[in-house]
Amino acid sequence: MKRSKNQAVYKFLPKAWVSEQDDSNMAVTAQITKWNYKEMKGIYEDFIEDEIHRQIELFGKRGGDISSFDLRKDVHSFVVVEPNCIEDVPDIFGKMSPLVFYCSSCGKVFEKKKASDVESHTWWCSNPNCKKRTVKQLQMIYTCECGYAQPVKLPLVPGVSEFKYYPNEKTSRFKMFYQNDRKVAELRIQCPNCNATLFPDNANSGKNYKAFTLCIVNLVDDRSGAFYKKGIEAKKAIVAKWFGKMSQAEYEKILENVELAFSDRFRSSAERERMEQQVRGLIAARFVKEEDFDQVVNKMLVDSNTVSVEKYALACDDICRQFVSDNTVAYEEWLNNYSFKLMQYNTVKYARRVITLQDSINRQTEMEFIDSPEDVYVWHRRLGITNMQVSCDIQIVNCTYGYTRKAFDPLKNTNKNTSLKLNAYEKNTEGTAHLVYGAKLDTEGILLEFSQRRIIEWLVENHIIRREQIPDLDDELAVKKWYAENVRSNLISMFGDIEGDEPITKNVFGLLHSMSHALLNAAGEISGLSSNSLTEIIFVETASIFIYAQTSQGVPLGALSGMAEMRYEFFLRRVYEDSRNCIFDPVCSQRDDTACHACLVIPEISCNYFNAGLGRKYMYSNEGVQSPKVGFWEM
Repeated sequence: MKRSKNQAVYKFLPKAWVSEQDDSNMAVTAQITKWNYKEMKGIYEDFIEDEIHRQIELFGKRGGDISSFDLRKDVHSFVVVEPNCIEDVPDIFGKMSPLVFYCSSCGKVFEKKKASDVESHTWWCSNPNCKKRTVKQLQMIYTCECGYAQPVKLPLVPGVSEFKYYPNEKTSRFKMFYQNDRKVAELRIQCPNCNATLFPDNANSGKNYKAFTLCIVNLVDDRSGAFYKKGIEAKKAIVAKWFGKMSQAEYEKILENVELAFSDRFRSSAERERMEQQVRGLIAARFVKEEDFDQVVNKMLVDSNTVSVEKYALACDDICRQFVSDNTVAYEEWLNNYSFKLMQYNTVKYARRVITLQDSINRQTEMEFIDSPEDVYVWHRRLGITNMQVSCDIQIVNCTYGYTRKAFDPLKNTNKNTSLKLNAYEKNTEGTAHLVYGAKLDTEGILLEFSQRRIIEWLVENHIIRREQIPDLDDELAVKKWYAENVRSNLISMFGDIEGDEPITKNVFGLLHSMSHALLNAAGEISGLSSNSLTEIIFVETASIFIYAQTSQGVPLGALSGMAEMRYEFFLRRVYEDSRNCIFDPVCSQRDDTACHACLVIPEISCNYFNAGLGRKYMYSNEGVQSPKVGFWEM
């Protein structure tokens, strides 16, 4: 059966069990063994590998076992691959598993030695008193948090080879019977790795295989890739751009000739030496303190007319070292995460083709869907949106780099015998790098940018911060600096949970994530795309949300672009009205998380954070919860 590449990346992965219909229309469970793959081209491996490293390290910091990965910084330890897609050649291989079968009529159980032994006669009961075509595969497996997994097998009872199984009887759960049903053989086993007690579970249960997948915006062209590969200075320059120290035009000029921009010809060593002499004179005259020497020199270089990447890197140092850390390692870790997200945000923000907010307003006015632009701006003010645009021709790389069994968060592991293990996939044929299973998707999406100033005011309103802690809200740079310092996005992992006591980060992420799901739900209904055909990327750093179609059908139909261009005001109204209530209220609204499958929880394939940290309480005022009590959309 044919499947899309994106389906393969989420579901049909090595070491996972899947169910399909065979040629005789029987439901058959098989374990995926391997892919017929090729290395993915046209992506920027360093860019993707940096984030894979970061996510795995976050998993380890939460107490997880990451021993199956090679995370040395000087080693290219991952290679992204995709299905080969050769005509008439299978891309994904699997084998039937388990090989235990039972008759749903008489209960007779038998086991095959290998998958090739299964044939058409297998599905007919061999019991002479039955002989019905009621044989089914016992689709159950054992899995353990330590990573171990095996299909169910017949119990080992000395001298016994005939068993019966009655799945429809509650008293028969995890049991087989022998000697005319007078004796019981338990199906539980001990894990050979960690000695935990394991019970069989449905092979297709989602908890038996938790794929760890990243959705990454691919850099727009070779220029951006070459720029990013320049390392720490390039990352600092991207951050300086966000803080207004570099214009888009200046950035484009650097991209036009990356090698020249980073060459020694544009270094300011001579300029630095001259300014160092000036600062020493100021120190001698007691206008500057000795301990402020480096800071003052950097400030003078930033303010000079020197045009170089180094200048922007120094600007980043001047801004960010005030609030990140004087520790070089901690500073670079922060930069790696922050610049990684900003590079993706820039790619979406400055897409090759954009439908602007003004384009949308003009179109809606022309079609008489709105009376005036104010109809849209009213909703922008209510929802805290500063800008909207449709970004077209965006390429997303979905890549799965590992998986867990039974649980996805080490902090929620219930097995006392072992740590939750993040399992790596096999290495490439050269044995040099772990495989990362990926798929590229060319798509379009809606980028919504929210007011960081409004978010800070919301934090004050809910007493999460004190008014004396806030910056000058009329100073855009001061707001951005405060937000970057206090909203610590590097602590947000794919689990959605925030490490440590970080109430600001926890509430800001909860707000953005909840608004994202409200947007996805409304967009799905209006555009006609199914609930698992849309997904999100949250740029916490810029308080932005990008929702996009994750199916190839959504783009040629123009499902999202058409909605944003002609029904945008109606979309905003539906977002606000539809997410306010839940059919399970008042039960849902009285829960402290105020979120369930009827309102904000969406299919995991559409959520990059396992639906963690959600709540309508972030958007709407609710006195019945502990915090926050004032909704962002009701301020």
